[in-house]
Amino acid sequence: MFVSRRMRRKKQGVVEGEGAWARILLLVALAPVICSAGILDPWQWARSDRIEVNIPWLPFENETRCYDELGCLNITRSWYHLIHRPLNVFPLPREVINTRFILYTKENPTEGQVLIVAKDKSIKRSYFSPKRKTKFIIHGFIDTPLSNWVKEMRNELLKHDDYNVIIVDWAGGSLPLYTQATANTRLVGLEIAHLIKHLQNNYGLDTNDVHLIGHSLGAHTAGYAGEKLNGNIGRITGLDPAEPYFQGMPSHLRLDYTDAKLVDVIHTDGKSIFLLGLPGYGMSQPCGHLDFYPNNGKEQPGCTDLSETTPSLPLTLIREGLEEASRVLVACNHVRAIKLFIESINSRCQYVAHECSNYASFLRGECFSCKSNNSLSCGVMGYHADSSPAVVRRQAMGQDVLSLVGSKFFFTTGKDDPYCRRHYRITINLARPPTAESWVQGFMKVTFHAENGIIRDVDLTPRICLNKLD
Repeated sequence: MFVSRRMRRKKQGVVEGEGAWARILLLVALAPVICSAGILDPWQWARSDRIEVNIPWLPFENETRCYDELGCLNITRSWYHLIHRPLNVFPLPREVINTRFILYTKENPTEGQVLIVAKDKSIKRSYFSPKRKTKFIIHGFIDTPLSNWVKEMRNELLKHDDYNVIIVDWAGGSLPLYTQATANTRLVGLEIAHLIKHLQNNYGLDTNDVHLIGHSLGAHTAGYAGEKLNGNIGRITGLDPAEPYFQGMPSHLRLDYTDAKLVDVIHTDGKSIFLLGLPGYGMSQPCGHLDFYPNNGKEQPGCTDLSETTPSLPLTLIREGLEEASRVLVACNHVRAIKLFIESINSRCQYVAHECSNYASFLRGECFSCKSNNSLSCGVMGYHADSSPAVVRRQAMGQDVLSLVGSKFFFTTGKDDPYCRRHYRITINLARPPTAESWVQGFMKVTFHAENGIIRDVDLTPRICLNKLD
């Protein structure tokens, strides 16, 4: 029985809609459990010290507020957009957000040391060393430094090399409402910049050795810190920067390539927040020097359907706890950027991505070359993005990486850990005898023989065009 393409699409849409409603109903059922885990705590939202009038008296009227030695923040007309950013507020007081910096090194890999700029002895007595490179980990909305992924990233970084790993704790400002949390990121960015400047002036920290790693709102927080330091830090990695209130806005409101000497971004949840069904939480527009789009950057394998996500929840619950299981259920695509980055730190498999105009062209194999004489280039997604051929080649020629701005790098991944996959392009030229028919029908499978094993019977038929010889 043949089904028209339009009918197939209609049926597929019904299935996707049912899956979205099923996930929403499951989330509602699990809401009390999620709240008990501390991820969504409504009692915290309504604390009296969180309810403060931070809204400027008149929209579009310039207003400035200053925060002691951190500097001042303003809200001007450029911060408003009827659709993308209709409301702006000022950050909560410093004592409410209570930003903390927790240091981990190889000397203290599990017991963190709190660094306080106002109490310089806390830094002098710590294991901080300006001779090491310094990595900052910045969590996002409704998140805390106690999250499993923060610990895992910290451990993988310390396993990779001898670093100062500083976790930024801004849990006092990351809770709902979202509008307030976005405003709080500006103040947290100033706090980070203030610490970096203090370490530079008093301890000899080289800002070229500073790497800020932020997820969701944490990515934009890193951008604010970099902007405050005039872009003079070595690198910022944005892990699926948050879309709401940032996408489509001017560069000074969000993470931007001017915020560091190298800004690499991983986009994994780029479906528009305005779409019906389950929207995306991450930005889709390029905002760095290197913008990576695994699986087109919108929906990730293993996250697209409730039937794929739900079976893995019990295993995730056992291995990583209730918090991570809830996170996967609510924002599977959004947190995939974190998982990809963590895996890339010490993995022997590199996430090689190819610069291309769009994902469809990449899948057709039209953007597969990494050769220096090719107009397109390739990059390495994740921790080792600074060693990407696209970056190294330009540095060797004495060029900066500004020419990469706006480029998109595509690659594919698996649906579960380990996610890294290698790309192969197979080109087969078929003869066309004069007596051949105008069409041919068949199947084509390929078996790969590699050092680590054999990949059998890979079906290429859906990926190539065998029904036309023209």
